[in-house]
Amino acid sequence: MNAPRDGLERRASDVLDLSAYAAPPRPKRRFFSRPGLGAHADPVVTRRVRERVDSAAEPGLRRLVADAPPLRGTPGAGLGLGIGVADLLADPPDPDLFAPGEIGALADPALLLEMRLLPWQRIAGEVVWISDALGNPDALAESARAHGLLPGEAIFARVDTEGFEDAFSACYGERLARRAERWVPARESVRSLGSIRGRLALLAALAGLAALLSGEAGAVAIFLLVFVVNTLTGCLRLAAFLAALSPRSPDPRAHRLVLDNSDEPEWPMISILVPLYREADMVPRLMASLDRIDYPRDALEVLLVVEGPDRATREALEAMRLPDWARVVPVPEGAPRTKPRALNYALNFCRGEVIGILDAEDRPEPGQLLAVAGALRVMPERVACVQCQLSYFNARENWITRCFSLEYAIWFDVLLRGFERLGLPVPLGGTSVYFRREALEDVGGWDAHNVTEDADLGMRLFRRGYRVRVLTARTDEEANCRPLPWIRQRSRWLKGYLLTWLCHIRQPVTLWEEMGPRGFLGFNVLFLGAACSYLAMPLFWISVIGWLLTGTTPWDRYLPDWAFWPLAASLAGGQGLMLSAAALAMWRKGALDLLLWVPSLPLYWTLGALAAWKAVIELFLAPYYWDKTRHGVSRMLAPRPSRRRPPRLRSAGNAPCPEARFGAWNGR
Repeated sequence: MNAPRDGLERRASDVLDLSAYAAPPRPKRRFFSRPGLGAHADPVVTRRVRERVDSAAEPGLRRLVADAPPLRGTPGAGLGLGIGVADLLADPPDPDLFAPGEIGALADPALLLEMRLLPWQRIAGEVVWISDALGNPDALAESARAHGLLPGEAIFARVDTEGFEDAFSACYGERLARRAERWVPARESVRSLGSIRGRLALLAALAGLAALLSGEAGAVAIFLLVFVVNTLTGCLRLAAFLAALSPRSPDPRAHRLVLDNSDEPEWPMISILVPLYREADMVPRLMASLDRIDYPRDALEVLLVVEGPDRATREALEAMRLPDWARVVPVPEGAPRTKPRALNYALNFCRGEVIGILDAEDRPEPGQLLAVAGALRVMPERVACVQCQLSYFNARENWITRCFSLEYAIWFDVLLRGFERLGLPVPLGGTSVYFRREALEDVGGWDAHNVTEDADLGMRLFRRGYRVRVLTARTDEEANCRPLPWIRQRSRWLKGYLLTWLCHIRQPVTLWEEMGPRGFLGFNVLFLGAACSYLAMPLFWISVIGWLLTGTTPWDRYLPDWAFWPLAASLAGGQGLMLSAAALAMWRKGALDLLLWVPSLPLYWTLGALAAWKAVIELFLAPYYWDKTRHGVSRMLAPRPSRRRPPRLRSAGNAPCPEARFGAWNGR
């Protein structure tokens, strides 16, 4: 599905003669720290490349080429020559190779990083490339030539992964960061909503003024709008609730797959991105949680994505002595400083065919990746993403965390399952979500300006024909346990929902065509209804309190009975449905002690009204502001583990039986 990329903004083979890259002689330098790679075994086919290298004035270079052991390549190709291990500390990449018009300036950084190539030095008129994935020089040269990077033979040197990525970031970091900010096309990004927000603000002001001046008619219009939106939202949630009632067993193909591959299963390479910003205190706990993941280490990499200015988190990671399957990816400073921008940047450095997201406070179940790999293998290609369930390890800390846990159970255990089974678009969670890389790149990654990039990405996947499945594998998070941080976090979520709705609805005809009638209705009710439900909460409580105290409501003089009672029934019915969903979720989870707190949810949702009105204000004043949630404040956190490196993780050979790996998932 991906459009082919040329590899150069203008193809190098069309505009460059790499053989003419000769430079004035330089002082003799030791380019290589030790011999490591050899040439193709056919001396005749590689003679031209050898002659160019042998003409260098550095005797040590000629010795490396002559003495290095041969590599297996493509017989008869003779396109690549490996000549040693580069010493990047002594000789970093030559800045001249990145000057305007040079190969480093013309090349597409994303493609170079995908191929694990970087221009390094010019020796004897030839550009020497470095790579940390140099197993077959001929194959690498052939691939580079196919993308227009090389006209013919190539010389390669090897470096380790850390050195390669550090050098690559130094050369291309700013270009990759700019691409991360604008990867999603403007027509699909909230960054182009400026004029729309202005028109919306004017329209809202005019509508409010008209309602005040028109008296009864205006009040009826407002209440009618609230009634319609709330009723549609309630109907959608009722349909999802009923759809989630029926249990679904795993796809029987999964069991056949387990039996067929129980001896030597082939696990997909999974890259996990962990965005970190001001999370120094969470680093030891994070690494302990990652250490418990049960997945073959040769098929796993963890990229710890740290904002450039965040020195405290970088220092905490440096003190951890990271295992060989984890590494740090610094993100260059830029705007907006958001989680999706950091994810877009780090995606370039991933090697996996499956891309996962975890947050700093997450505690994924040890077998989560095994369940993800098994599910994606048996599911059709159009299933681009699987979402694991989220829960809270501090659910019983106080009233807010209990209600937060109830709300998450409603969402992940009931509503998302229902949305999936009804064929509706599924708004993703921001963590414990795993993508097929091809599909993720096909839709342009994450919108760097959207503060709920996860929900927006779910909609863009649906519009492209992809689908999402919800697994039963679980991740425990830290619930916000204080009122003000809770309001700030919920305000960001609701603001993002409103931005996402505005972004997609501005082309309603196209949206209808891409989503279909059911998806179009579900999208509008889900995103607009979620915000309106919170915004209308004050009307509900004012009506209830007024009726209990005086037997009347402030709206009686404006609204006839035929307008008031249907609205009251709609609001009360919506509340009752959500309470029933919470009770069902707790019964399924076996958390019967939390059932006692279900009746208090309407009071908890009142906090959401404050967050919703804050979100509306920020929608016009600070639409892209990311109100960061602070982690590590719960009293239920265990004492911080030692920064001493934990024991090495288990290898693929002593992982649990395949039946345990594939058991916990819920797919079609």
